[in-house]
Amino acid sequence: MKNLFILLFSGIVVNTAVLGQKQDPGNITLEMEFSPLGSEPLAINGIRARYFKSDDIALRMGLFVGGSNNPIVTEVGDIELTSGSSSFDFTLRPGFEKHFDGTKSLSPYIGAEGLFGSSVNSSKSESLWLSDQNEVQTIRTSNSSPQFGLNILSGADIYIMDKFYLGIELGFGFLLDGAGKDRVKYKNPEDDSMENTITKGNSSQLNWGPNYQGTLRIGYCLK
Repeated sequence: MKNLFILLFSGIVVNTAVLGQKQDPGNITLEMEFSPLGSEPLAINGIRARYFKSDDIALRMGLFVGGSNNPIVTEVGDIELTSGSSSFDFTLRPGFEKHFDGTKSLSPYIGAEGLFGSSVNSSKSESLWLSDQNEVQTIRTSNSSPQFGLNILSGADIYIMDKFYLGIELGFGFLLDGAGKDRVKYKNPEDDSMENTITKGNSSQLNWGPNYQGTLRIGYCLK
């Protein structure tokens, strides 16, 4: 499979003289990541779509929604105790692009992109409240942290055939990982002495500087 993508990529490079048609007003594009020399040539890290209001102005939106769930069931006598962990990640990247004439098949652009995200990790633990009773204690913990960012970017699309392109992109921006919150909830039979808690984090992290997309963008026009 890897050799197939290497041959395909080589053919694309050799045949760039066969120019493809660029974007038109009203076009909608979708993209994924393309790494012809990597172990996984095609990959996806969220969905990015663009809508061309005109042949040189595009609105863009990136979206990632994902998570995991890992339940563990333990039997103690006739009782099933459920524990485990789960996660949920959400990222939204709205932005715009200003494209320039370039050449017949090359469409360079500048633009900006915002980032709004949230990450939640949680766990659940069940245990017998008293060893001689069939009552269950439940403890739920969760940690949530927000993300905010802004990126000034530049890139280029090269249309290798009509409405089908490869692209590169780099930028300069910042990303703030917020302090977040930790929550603990108790459910104890016949006992309310253990109170639920919400604790705000006391640290955050700000990263800023140049950045780039390490893989090629491969995209196509839906219409």
